Amino acid sequence: MNKGNLIGRGMTAEVYEWGQDKALKLYTKNVSKSWATYEARIGTAIHEAGVASPEVFDTVEVDGRNGIIFQRIFGRSMLDNVKMEPWNIYHYIKQLARLQFGIHQHKASGGLPSQVEKYAVRIKRSHALPEDKMEKIIAYVKTLPDSDSICHGDLHFNNIIVSGSKLVPIDWTNACGNPLGDVARTCLILISPVKPRGIGEIPVMVSQPIKWLACLVYIGEYIRLSKARLEDIDAWILPTAAAKLRDKLPGEKKWLLDIINTRLNQLNSRELWDPSGFRAR
Repeated sequence: MNKGNLIGRGMTAEVYEWGQDKALKLYTKNVSKSWATYEARIGTAIHEAGVASPEVFDTVEVDGRNGIIFQRIFGRSMLDNVKMEPWNIYHYIKQLARLQFGIHQHKASGGLPSQVEKYAVRIKRSHALPEDKMEKIIAYVKTLPDSDSICHGDLHFNNIIVSGSKLVPIDWTNACGNPLGDVARTCLILISPVKPRGIGEIPVMVSQPIKWLACLVYIGEYIRLSKARLEDIDAWILPTAAAKLRDKLPGEKKWLLDIINTRLNQLNSRELWDPSGFRAR
């Protein structure tokens, strides 16, 4: 079968129509077959655990590039909804928290990568930290609890498809362990100074005060549902920021390093994180 029209594009892959009800995720040529096989395995485990996600059908090679055949999820991204209805930003933020909490109630029978170990690997590979700081953060993350809950690992508006009345997360390559680490990463994504791709200059999406308020709404809703403690989410901010350096998003490095340095200075304290400026309270 030949690939159809291009329907999506990311940093490492393009997505094409594949027949009437399937989609081909076709990686760039520098992405190995082993990575495609890994993503297919994780995607299958997530789907079989009962989490709303695209079914995985096969791995393929097309035009000399590795790819995966997925169930096609028809709809539009939650980011598109926010762009169309920016006045409803806090409604969508609460939907995000509820969706994430629901995902965290599932467990994968085949197991997922350890979040602690995955963060340690990403921190080592970021090449943005001096050796002494890197070792201290890795030692710290290994003191945090791991979990066998399903976590998306990169949940944000552009990784959620609104399909009728359902919300379907896509791109599960970062799936791993601890729900509170998952929440910490979403917090950092929400308040990042980086402007999400394709949003233009919508004030509600680029204003830092609004981002910080959205983050507080998100954390509040997740804590309401999960009964988690803020200080336990806060404990994941340092390693999550260090692991996020690996994303290498333009405009984010200095911001993340500021968070990391502040957190390292506070490592032996019990001060809480303040999203409006990472000040100790």
